[in-house]
Amino acid sequence: MDRPKVSLLESSKDRLKRRLKEKDEVSFDTPNPQKTKMDKLIEILNSMRNNSRDVDSNLTTFMEEAQNSTNSEGMLSEIVQTIYHKAVTDRSFASTAAKLCDKMSLFMVEGTKFRSLLLNILQKDFTMREKLQQTDVERWLGFITFLCEVFGIMRSNAGEPFRVLVCPIYTCLRELLQSQDVKEDSVLCCSMELQSTGKLLEEQLPEMMTELLAAARDKMLGPSESPLSRSLLLEVIELHANGWNPLTPTIMQYYNKTIQKLTA
Repeated sequence: MDRPKVSLLESSKDRLKRRLKEKDEVSFDTPNPQKTKMDKLIEILNSMRNNSRDVDSNLTTFMEEAQNSTNSEGMLSEIVQTIYHKAVTDRSFASTAAKLCDKMSLFMVEGTKFRSLLLNILQKDFTMREKLQQTDVERWLGFITFLCEVFGIMRSNAGEPFRVLVCPIYTCLRELLQSQDVKEDSVLCCSMELQSTGKLLEEQLPEMMTELLAAARDKMLGPSESPLSRSLLLEVIELHANGWNPLTPTIMQYYNKTIQKLTA
């Protein structure tokens, strides 16, 4: 099996499929031309896949369609909400969603930028993260994944990462390590986000990375942690010790086989 981690994402994929079916049913009943435009955008959005060969083409098509269709701040807000909802309910789409948001970052309608609306939604969910964790764990994990992808992919006008996201990300990653619910899912999420954005995060605030990795070591040595959690944490600690550079193929093969065995 080449997919040791995919099973942890199935529930969010199933939930997304159900919601998309509901949207499809609604779209036939509304003659509103504004809704028709949104339906076309949703159709393009749902055709995207992270590893698809034509993902860049789909991103461009979506952006062009959105720019041609959006004639009010309300519709721009709806587009942002639609992309955001898909990103946080299907973590496998988060990277593609962040690329799309980066392409549309400076798109503006009636004086309101796409980027501003996106950052406002992220801020809102950050303030509600405790409630999300208690009521919708998948949405909580999806929010953290997308937050990290936005930080890793999107850039400011000056080509810099959004420093305003650094402290919220560190806070979320620390809370993942402290979570007593869905412990392995939380550790997996923390591990994967550190593998993709750890180097960039440490460049912004190295002292907070030191604190976070100390917490990861403490957790790894805790008596109640599962072998899977320990393996995931050890991999991140070893990656950091290697300067966030890719581990050797032999070491990667070791971790992959271990995780496959533990999740079989």
